[in-house]
Amino acid sequence: METTEICPLTLEAVTDLLVGRDIHVPAAHERCRRRATRWPFPGPVELWIPESNGTEHYALATCLNLSLDGLGMLCDEQLPVGMELAIAIHQPEVSFHGRAVVRHATVHDDGYFIGLQFRFDEASHTA
Repeated sequence: METTEICPLTLEAVTDLLVGRDIHVPAAHERCRRRATRWPFPGPVELWIPESNGTEHYALATCLNLSLDGLGMLCDEQLPVGMELAIAIHQPEVSFHGRAVVRHATVHDDGYFIGLQFRFDEASHTA
């Protein structure tokens, strides 16, 4: 995969990234959502955060960890739980674009630690 390529955010694409780094990816029957394995994956995350007036604003965050279902990141602004937003995740091998939902936000010394759950059903339709 070309490093300049931007790919839709899909379960298959995230799996390929993990496998490419020699990370064992558990089979579907081995996964437990509450105890999803997370791997350190530092890198930039672009966010397009929806506004109440129908527009959106752009922000950058820092990815700390990645799982098959989502990521944990540090962000300068707090995002409400349940918010759906467009994201782009950048790693040396590939960049992904898609959608995610905020599942938790915790105050952190460097801003907010935010957990996002990927919306693969949405991402697969945005090519």
